[in-house]
Amino acid sequence: MERLINMASFAEVVEAGGFSAAAQKLACSRAVVSKRISALEKDFGVTLLHRTTRRQSLSEAGEALYAYCRRVLDEMNSAEAHLHELASTPRGTLRVTAPHSYGTRVLGPQLASFLQRFPEIRVELQLSDQMADLAGSAVDIAVRLTNTPAPGLVARHLAELPYVICAAPAYLQAHGTPQTAPELRQHNCLFYAGDVIQNPWRITSPAGEMLDIEVRGVLVVNSVEVLRATACEGLGIIAMSRYLVDAELQRGELVEILGDCHMPPRQIHLVTLPDRLLPAKTRAFIDFLLPGRSVAMR
Repeated sequence: MERLINMASFAEVVEAGGFSAAAQKLACSRAVVSKRISALEKDFGVTLLHRTTRRQSLSEAGEALYAYCRRVLDEMNSAEAHLHELASTPRGTLRVTAPHSYGTRVLGPQLASFLQRFPEIRVELQLSDQMADLAGSAVDIAVRLTNTPAPGLVARHLAELPYVICAAPAYLQAHGTPQTAPELRQHNCLFYAGDVIQNPWRITSPAGEMLDIEVRGVLVVNSVEVLRATACEGLGIIAMSRYLVDAELQRGELVEILGDCHMPPRQIHLVTLPDRLLPAKTRAFIDFLLPGRSVAMR
């Protein structure tokens, strides 16, 4: 860094025509400028300027170094302008990671509107149920389905995802509709198995009693798509985030049961590294998903 400052001072001396004029433009003393040029000459082992009491002139080495200095400074100025543009104008490639289910059903359909609003942004969406290491990857922002975001990251609450207990009309017609949560133990309940198997089902009764219902069933699967499809085929009862079965409920392919009972909702967050200043593309994406909660500085 010190050498870059010295090189910038040398270029200024050449372009301003002298030490005094350069010192004025650099807002420092003539002695400081002279010291910087002497340091450069010592570093490179050459004479850069021929000095007399009346004038100064570039040596051959000085002419060569000035050409390099000018190119370096021009590149630095271009980099500064480019970075300023990135910071102020939403553009460039935005890398986003999200869970498969949420990315498919919710985030994916929203991207068309986002990209139409910001035509200079290109989104790379990676759908994975594994949590990406933001510090060790090129991901700009992660959509994470978790009630406890990892410490050391900046998590912005995006939504609360309520659960619904449901089954196909064919299953309920064949096996009856449970009227209380404990009756689920007598039914074929299909459940999800990710890092841990989601069993028992924690349910709050209409009276406010918290119940842990140990369910049984013929299918345990780590795919919400398979779970939803088999439930629609009448195989059994499922407990799933409402957004994953909302379309099937509206079409009557699934029917909500135990509507006066409640399961703890899942929370979903937008997670970024703890950078003080986010790129404009990242800020634009967060503001799009969280309208009214500006993140101009974070």
